[in-house]
Amino acid sequence: MPISFTFRSVPLALAYCATTLLSGNAAAPADSVTVPLPQPTWGRIIPATNSSGIILLEVRSWPADGKLPLPTPFPNISAAHRLNGLKGEPLSWEFNNDATHLHLEVPAQVQVTLPATLVLETAEKTTLFPDGRIVFSALDAKVQGNKAKLESHPGNHRIGFWTDSTDSVSWDFKPTRWGMYDLEFAYSADGGAGTELQFDIAGQTFRVTRPSTGSWYRYETLPIGRFYLARAEPFTLRASCKALKGSAVINLKAVTLRPAPEGNPITPEPSGALTLLARDATTHSVMLRYEPATNKNCLGYWVNPSDWAEWEFSVTQPGVFEIEVWQGCGKGQGGSDAEVEVGGRKFNFVVEETGHFQNFVSRRLGQVNLPGSGMHSLAIRATRKQAGAVMDVQKVRLIPAVATQNAPAKAARFLQARRIVFLGDSITYSGEYVETIEMFLRTRFPESRPQFINLGLPSETVSGLSEPGHAGGAFPRPDLHERLERVLDKAKPDLIVACYGMNDGIYHPFSQERFQKFQEGIRRLRERAAAAGSKVVHVTPPTFDPIPLQGRTLPAGLPEYRSPFEGYNEVLDRYSEWLINQRGQGWEVVDAHGPMTRFLAERRRGDPNFLLARDGVHANAQGHWLIAREILRYLGAPDEIISSDSPDALLNACPRGAEVLQLVQQRQRLLKDAWLTHVGHVRPGMNKGKPFLEAEHDAEELETKIRALTDVPCP
Repeated sequence: MPISFTFRSVPLALAYCATTLLSGNAAAPADSVTVPLPQPTWGRIIPATNSSGIILLEVRSWPADGKLPLPTPFPNISAAHRLNGLKGEPLSWEFNNDATHLHLEVPAQVQVTLPATLVLETAEKTTLFPDGRIVFSALDAKVQGNKAKLESHPGNHRIGFWTDSTDSVSWDFKPTRWGMYDLEFAYSADGGAGTELQFDIAGQTFRVTRPSTGSWYRYETLPIGRFYLARAEPFTLRASCKALKGSAVINLKAVTLRPAPEGNPITPEPSGALTLLARDATTHSVMLRYEPATNKNCLGYWVNPSDWAEWEFSVTQPGVFEIEVWQGCGKGQGGSDAEVEVGGRKFNFVVEETGHFQNFVSRRLGQVNLPGSGMHSLAIRATRKQAGAVMDVQKVRLIPAVATQNAPAKAARFLQARRIVFLGDSITYSGEYVETIEMFLRTRFPESRPQFINLGLPSETVSGLSEPGHAGGAFPRPDLHERLERVLDKAKPDLIVACYGMNDGIYHPFSQERFQKFQEGIRRLRERAAAAGSKVVHVTPPTFDPIPLQGRTLPAGLPEYRSPFEGYNEVLDRYSEWLINQRGQGWEVVDAHGPMTRFLAERRRGDPNFLLARDGVHANAQGHWLIAREILRYLGAPDEIISSDSPDALLNACPRGAEVLQLVQQRQRLLKDAWLTHVGHVRPGMNKGKPFLEAEHDAEELETKIRALTDVPCP
């Protein structure tokens, strides 16, 4: 059965080849041999290496008759194009009867600025080229039948004398990768328009009706179709005739398979941002390919450093874009050098080891200005491979920079981070205030998508202290610094939000020694974060309330405290005051403690039973909102939100705010236990969560739903 298809006749890779060769930056393999060609009067010929199969013509003057002569013998041409920006326009080429003269035909209506660039693809024998093209040459085809046979002059190989419609031509081939391909063939034919050809390849069938080229010596290329090669296993390509019009089928010169994207055309989001998914890329490669498995969904098998990938797209809102690459790299495989090229600029980066090739982290590479007219291309390449494989790539995002530029300065710090890690104790682990902060940023700035990771750990301190008999003597309080290096190494945060203090005074009266341990722990956190390239925003500890613990607190002056000190909130007052005073040293500090303490006192005047924590420590929903509100105030949230005593104003500001918050909650709660287990800790009794990669996959499905609800920012 014939297969319908959408076909893109010329890959943007031609423009890259042209730029590289014309600039003299193409690196030929050590065993390659350049083809010696005399230079013409109309410009210059830049020859191919044996490995590239590309010859460039730099035309400095157009021939008056539209025929651009080439020296003979010339390498066997399988396709010819004139570059027009990022597009290529097919050209015809013609020999005389013994192939001693050859010229390209330039359309008479062509009006271009000189010098112009023409790209010729050449192949003598059937060849897999480094850019992923597979060219099946007539020179080594198998001919089945009585009439068709190989005709060959230097630089002009074709299957001719194909007068019997029952004859056929075939090739056997073993590919190096699976994936999507576009098919085309190069041929000549004098008359016989309407002759129907059939191409069978790897179990799929295509039929195409060929026109006449006007001469048996005038060659053109014609698209066949797009097909998916499901396995990198041997296959047979066969060309045959299904309906003959006229005296002969064709002169068949070559069949070409070109790598093609597997996804859909890329469309900008309402915010103007673009997400270039792995499946939408074209891989110019012998091994690099799109891996469609649900746990991968990425560009992988990047073991050949010469392989590269590109995306084609247009923009609806021209301007400056942030470039964000989501890459993964297995243990011991990091350190390769790579680059992204877009908008005429190159952005270099070193591949990060992420612990697994499908553990993706976002990399912000810089900003590029993209005009709104015409098509754009983004390419990602390796410039040096460090170990066995370069990396896996999940996607590339182009985010309008104006969004973060218009945000308040402190909000921009959050929006420009690729990963934000929240550290703290059980209040942070509970996570309601973290979820609210993410919901606010996702609904106000949907084009910027920092990844929020909640790594709060119940019972934890930053001071390393623990009271006697903690948890009934089952285990001492965990110390942040036992796991901090792993947090920095595995999560690789750009920004850390740290809320410590509640447990650090170990619920005892104030002690200068304990206070000093808290200060040392905070400074050590900052030093280790700075060494890893992470900035820290501190949040003062929430309020301790002795009222819910009446009868279970102890007064001052005792030699031992097996229950909390009744005035412990005053200890937290001093810890909070010290943190706030560090603003004078340039620290970023959000004060949650003071506003919570004042809010509680005010409400108690009217309602003596009012609570922010049922056990005096762990904040309830109202308490979490008060913590979130102070962070939102720090981020520059609108007055109508930060003046509210409940999150209702925040939720009602967006038509689907509550729905977004629910999805954010599901996503964070799915990931936090998986992340804690992935990083590792010493606290017993914690839920291990789903296996890390499974949790990441499920979280991506929730991410898709969140994006669908936040395409347009809330006011």
